[in-house]
Amino acid sequence: MIKKKLKVNQVIDYLENNPNFFLENTKVLKNINFPLNNSESDNDNSDVIQFKDWLIKNLKIKQKNIIENAKHNFLTQNKIHQSILKILKKKNLIDFFRYLIQVLPHDFDLEIINVVTSKKSLSDTYNLILLEEIVIEDLYGNENQLIMDASDKQSGIFKDKSELIYSNAIFSMKFEIFDSKSLLVFGSKNKHFIDNRAYDLILFFSNVIQEKLFQLFNK
Repeated sequence: MIKKKLKVNQVIDYLENNPNFFLENTKVLKNINFPLNNSESDNDNSDVIQFKDWLIKNLKIKQKNIIENAKHNFLTQNKIHQSILKILKKKNLIDFFRYLIQVLPHDFDLEIINVVTSKKSLSDTYNLILLEEIVIEDLYGNENQLIMDASDKQSGIFKDKSELIYSNAIFSMKFEIFDSKSLLVFGSKNKHFIDNRAYDLILFFSNVIQEKLFQLFNK
């Protein structure tokens, strides 16, 4: 009997349809080689390693990423705590918004930190970002919601600086602050907000800013 030679696609299809194959046939892994790195290569002579070594290598990479994330979060946490202490000391809205808009972006290596409102009087007085109410409505979602993602240049949030903003974080503030929907926005020229690093810290920081703003408007 002539044995049919399996095609690569058939093997791939089989493994995709049987995700537990290696769990049920662990001995097979001893005879399988893996690429030295995870990137695809057209080089037939690229180095290969056994499954055990491949697994160890990937665990080391994962551990390194965990350490890098922890380091990033630690540094961000320190910056946020220092900034919160300064925010809490602000006694009036002019000083508060000057610190928020002019100082904080530099401290966090961001292009923009600001508040988006549909009220022109507030925008003119405190140098806030002015957007139509219908545009803010589309971006708002739920109260106290934080979204971190690639920047949508069509939204018009960052206006003249839109080409510089690669990613952003958008926090939906309480309606009661301005008696209208408003947003706290963070804009970065890099991928700062795409991987959700320090999400909880930024959410916490946004809530502190919101509460301080609420206090100042209700003095």
